[in-house]
Amino acid sequence: MIYSCYYGSYLAAVAAALHLGLMKEFDSGKITNLPYFGNLGKDQWGKLYFVGEDESGRKIYIMGSKKAGRIVEKALKGIARIYNMGETSVVFVDLLPFGNVFFATGCFILRRFNLKRAGNFFLMTGIRKSFRKLRDLVESIKKSA
Repeated sequence: MIYSCYYGSYLAAVAAALHLGLMKEFDSGKITNLPYFGNLGKDQWGKLYFVGEDESGRKIYIMGSKKAGRIVEKALKGIARIYNMGETSVVFVDLLPFGNVFFATGCFILRRFNLKRAGNFFLMTGIRKSFRKLRDLVESIKKSA
């Protein structure tokens, strides 16, 4: 199971935490203390980072894929097919659609100007606005996988 967003360290980290049961409701304090949250830069795009194992034994990873999530998903499923693992052995979740203007503004302020207080304000506002949909997505993935 791979959760991916632009940098891999914001929405993907939150989705992985939801999947692993590390959080159930929006809590900015918990979010900022998640493993990898805000700690992956563009030099780490495309790398998989192990976050944990869920109650069903599935390994949970996060990844930054910039805007290439659909391409990465096709490549991973193709590799799984080549090695006779079956396409369903790879679950790739592109979280780019869960971003919003607040989230994007926060990322821009943090990455471009390194203004943590202002950037985190916008980032958390964006995550708060997407949180319910993100949580619902993760729950539906857990039930179907």
